[in-house]
This record gives sequence, structure tokens and C-alpha cells, in this order.
Amino acid sequence: MASASDDSGGTELRHLRYFAAVAEAGTITEAARRLRIAQPSLSQQIRSLERRIGVELFRRSAHGMELTGAGRALRDGVRQVFDALDSAVAAARDAPLSAAVGVCSGVPSELISRVEAALGEAWRSESATPLEICFEPVDSARQAELLRRGELDFGLVRRPIADDGLKAVTVSDEPLGVVVHGSHPLASRTTVDWADLAGQNLLWFPDSRAPGYAATILAHLDRQGWAPEVVRARHTSHALFVHNLRNDTVVALRPSGAVADIPELVWLPFAADPPRERLALATTSSSTWAPLLVAAAKLVG
Repeated sequence: MASASDDSGGTELRHLRYFAAVAEAGTITEAARRLRIAQPSLSQQIRSLERRIGVELFRRSAHGMELTGAGRALRDGVRQVFDALDSAVAAARDAPLSAAVGVCSGVPSELISRVEAALGEAWRSESATPLEICFEPVDSARQAELLRRGELDFGLVRRPIADDGLKAVTVSDEPLGVVVHGSHPLASRTTVDWADLAGQNLLWFPDSRAPGYAATILAHLDRQGWAPEVVRARHTSHALFVHNLRNDTVVALRPSGAVADIPELVWLPFAADPPRERLALATTSSSTWAPLLVAAAKLVG
């Protein structure tokens, strides 16, 4: 028999389960039957456990296996361990599942709320496990990479995006209008013709944030005969956005609701052929989230 000072660090949960079964059954034969393992193998496992912890756990006799004082102490501790383990497993099963959703800049808060509600409703129809949705600000271009790497579960992105390996469903399709400061010469208009924008510069974002969307919109402007000088804004601050539009030769393009809460600015619809902003909910095609994406997208609208 090994001494009590021997290292017990190699003790595994299976050893404790075998020990508990023998302690409850009282014999190796009955415990082996309950565990559905061979009796010699179980005897070997019990001897291995005793060697690992360095004490005798059972007194062996013709009548069975009687716990020693050390064995009774271990039995009581093992019961506590298994009770705690059962509680931990139950808590893990009841804990909410987390889904990380990337959100590109400028997405209306109302749309984010609708997506959150739709994902929650679609999930509840399939599972009793709570779903915790976490939104993270991430540019559209970056989201595709993070989705493929599994660092995001869903993304709210501007279309078009490089969709190799991705599944995306449009959840918002809005016409863009012209945004000007209240002091701008166009501010008194009710609509804007393309010809009205001659000589105007466009306050725009770095194309790298959403290259597909940027290329699509700028190509649309070119087809309408407007090739503005582009002023790149490398920030998302509302205050700086308003400041940059305090110029009677600078305009921006946004959906109607994007500036509704900024009283200094005026949104004007195009009289004809407006460019459009299409936002999509995306995930990877092979993801286990893909069915939820389709169900949720139907509920967003």
C-alpha cells in the first residue's frame, strides 16, 4: 500500500464514480453489474484509486467491501462533489446562449431593435434555452472576416458584400436622400433633382468600411451625371457631421430616418432615381445559425 504522502493529483472523475458505486453496492460484483463493466477491471480501478490517494478505502472480506474510516470520509466528500456537479450542469443548461451580432455604423436603432426582437422570437420557437444577443460595432468589410472566423454569429451589413461562404438576407431597403444644413441654399426645397447637385461636394465615409456599398453608390451618382469631389469623414460623431455640413457646397447622402433627430439638418428626397441603402442580416452558410437567420429575417419586416 502506498503511503499517505503519495501524489493524488491523477485522480479522475471516473475513479470517483467507480468508488461511489462500490461503496453503495457493497460488493465489487454488484457494482460491476450496475456499471456494466468487467469485475476484474473495476477491482483494478479501485486499487488504482487507493494507490493514487495513498490510503486504504475498503476492507475486503468474503461478505463484500466494507468502507474504512478514510473510505467513509471520501464517500461523504464524493457525494458533495457529485451534488455540486449536478447543480453546475443544471445551471449550465439553464444559462442563456450568447449570439454576437456585428453592426455597421449608421444602422438605425429602430432596425437594431427589430432584428433583436426577430432573432429572439425565431429562437424561442425552436428552443427553450434563453438567447442573449450582444451587439458589437464593426464595419461591414470587417464583419465578413469575423463571421468566417466564428468571432461573430451574425452581422448587420451594407450590401453588396463579398459573400463567399456567407448567407445574407436583406432586412432594410431604403432610398437615400440629400442631407444639408438648415442654412444651405437647397434647404428650402422639397425635392432635389440631380442637376441641383452640380458643384456640390459629397461628405462621404472611407470606402474601406463598406467597399461594395461605396462602389455601388458612387457608380450610381456617376450614371446620373454627378461626379462630386468626395470629402472623406473619418469619424462617426454627429457633432462633427453637422459641423462639416455647415458649408453651402457640401451635402451628404442618408436614408430619411438617419437625421430625424438632428434639428440643424434637413433631409430632401430625390425627385427621381435615388440611390438605395440595402442592409442585410448575414451569417456563414455552414453555420448552425443559418436556419435562424432565415426565420428571423422574415420577422424583421
